[in-house]
Amino acid sequence: MRRDKKGVIASKAQKLLLAASVLCLTFSPVTASAGKEGVYASSSVYFTLEKVRYSTASDDSILRFAVQLHNGSEGNVDYNWYGVRVTDASGYSYSAQLTGKNNARVQSGKANEFAYEARLPKGLPADELKVTLFSWSYGSAVAMNDLGSLSVSAAMQTDVQDAPAAVVPMAQADSSYASDSKVSFRLGNEYFVYEDDTWNLYADLVAENISSSGFALPAGLKMRLEDPDGQTVAVTVLDGADKPLLPGKPQRLTVRASVPGDARDGMWDLQFYYASGSESVVLDSLAAGRTAKISSIGDSRAVSDSAGSDSVSVQVESAVVSQNDDGKWVTAKVRVANVRNQVVAIPKLTAMFQAGSGGVSVAASDTAVHPAYLSQGETELFSFSALLPKGIDVDDLQLALFETRNGSAAGSSSTGSGTAGNTGAANTGGTNATGGTNNTNTAAGSKTVPILLAGLQKAQIHQQGSGVPYNLGDHVVLALDEKIDVAVMELNTYENENYGFTTAVAKLKVTNRDTTTLALPDLTLDLTDESGRVYSGTRQTNVISQLASGNSYLVTYSFSVPEASEDKPVTLRMYKAKETIPLAAVSLGYGQEDTTDASWKVYPYAIDIKESDLLLNGLLSSTFTYTLKMNAALTRKDTIIADAAISKLQFDVVDPLGFVIGSQTLPFQGTTRMVNQENTLNFSNLKLNSFSHTNYVKVYELIETPNGVVKRFLGVLK
Repeated sequence: MRRDKKGVIASKAQKLLLAASVLCLTFSPVTASAGKEGVYASSSVYFTLEKVRYSTASDDSILRFAVQLHNGSEGNVDYNWYGVRVTDASGYSYSAQLTGKNNARVQSGKANEFAYEARLPKGLPADELKVTLFSWSYGSAVAMNDLGSLSVSAAMQTDVQDAPAAVVPMAQADSSYASDSKVSFRLGNEYFVYEDDTWNLYADLVAENISSSGFALPAGLKMRLEDPDGQTVAVTVLDGADKPLLPGKPQRLTVRASVPGDARDGMWDLQFYYASGSESVVLDSLAAGRTAKISSIGDSRAVSDSAGSDSVSVQVESAVVSQNDDGKWVTAKVRVANVRNQVVAIPKLTAMFQAGSGGVSVAASDTAVHPAYLSQGETELFSFSALLPKGIDVDDLQLALFETRNGSAAGSSSTGSGTAGNTGAANTGGTNATGGTNNTNTAAGSKTVPILLAGLQKAQIHQQGSGVPYNLGDHVVLALDEKIDVAVMELNTYENENYGFTTAVAKLKVTNRDTTTLALPDLTLDLTDESGRVYSGTRQTNVISQLASGNSYLVTYSFSVPEASEDKPVTLRMYKAKETIPLAAVSLGYGQEDTTDASWKVYPYAIDIKESDLLLNGLLSSTFTYTLKMNAALTRKDTIIADAAISKLQFDVVDPLGFVIGSQTLPFQGTTRMVNQENTLNFSNLKLNSFSHTNYVKVYELIETPNGVVKRFLGVLK
């Protein structure tokens, strides 16, 4: 680094190729194009400052930039007539060196970039730096005629949308590499994950070989994090460093560093360095830990392949938090979508829930079997669940989603020495499926790294004993693994003649919304009344195992509720299998049937008896027969599959004292089912002493439950 007062640079003018004489005019910086400052050499030739990046090395700072010459004149312009230097606020100037090979002749109507690098004293702020453009003058003495200066900080703000890059020369880390061997590193996604009582910063780097030949990263090249106070933290490469870098072909590297919990918001620099004796020589750096963003429910994030190209997107579609005395049961649905125009492999996903403030991280499970590939436009749904301490705040709750990547070799955790092909470390495992960390890779060299961190503030919350006000037939939001809809269609009370107490029966409509056949979900239910009494539900004995796409199935659950209060609401809670925290809780009341009319609701049917007659069939003798004739309007309200034995109607002939003298049943399915319009039932072998002109018929709905047949009074026919 050369620094000269008043802008005098000790350079030899003879190093320039003299081609033409250009009359240069001096202008102050003005807006040239796209909101950028420009310095004009003539009315049609001007310069802009591009691709500015300011980083810190061991003993100094590095300013990299490109000067773009815009030639709007009718002839060619030779850049050899111009030069640049960097100037600070005190008037000191610093030499800038061209870093690439360029054609100095800029054709009419074209714009060429010329890349530079300047080494500056450590600690100079960017807003005090300018890039000064000058032209060479050759008279009795060589002189520099300043054309104007361009603000470094203004150019950095204009280029803020461009990801900064660290350009690292490989030859300085390993002298066996060619002098032009350089790699550009750009920072991709960053995640802070809490594992084994430690905060880990994961970062994806996109490495690109900007040289003319391929090579692997040298063993002597290392990485570390450094904060403004000089505290350093070792960085471990998890994935990608063992693969060769080909010219112009981006390669993804994933790194990890353990950072102090109170320093997650610190101004870390990711430094690329090599060891020279006991000293560490920093070659370049990137700002780290500043772009770690937490997604929200509904946000989609792209997942890149090993070349840095997007392959799938992942999105937390929904989350449900249910709490009771045992803790918080959390379920999050994650949808993976193919964003390419070709078949892609589905990432091998695992997950864990963590507290954003630290202190808690719990492995999540997904028991479903998923396909290996997604075709164009296809998606796949994952469902991750875990039981967390009840004290964790939902606003502090996060889901960390991990991808397991295949590697070429096994390795162990390292924070210092490197091996050939790695960057300062052998490849290590990341986070395993149980939410902890792997200190040693599997035999196949697989690594597990985060690909999404989502906050669950928008999760649906269910508290024990509480229920969302519910209307019959509405969709109940459940965090199920598949595209399954569940709705409560009826909740009524029945009489159990075997045990003499009241039984509540809930009829659930389960619908497959997917495009493929799915297993019927294994749900358990319970009822809680206003006094806090809990009644466990029992599912019907016979159920189907598979539900075809687009079909609905009727499932009944019965509850023994000896102290049921039919005029007060209850809370119906739904659980997944034998889990102890509900997926959902809804508040609703028992159905109230109007028994004074002949219109009845027996889901999925509506029945309206238009006309009925109880007639003597034949002559009276020691026995006699009644015939009940009904003109019924039978309407099927829903297209749904139901077990034929579950529900039917019972017709009891009752004498004036209320004693049942005869009984018949009429199913809704089968050859003897109830039909629309005319229906006939015969009650035979009745005792003569039971005959009366005031006999009538009571109608009930019958349901078979695992605890016996229960019935619900619907109305009277005469």
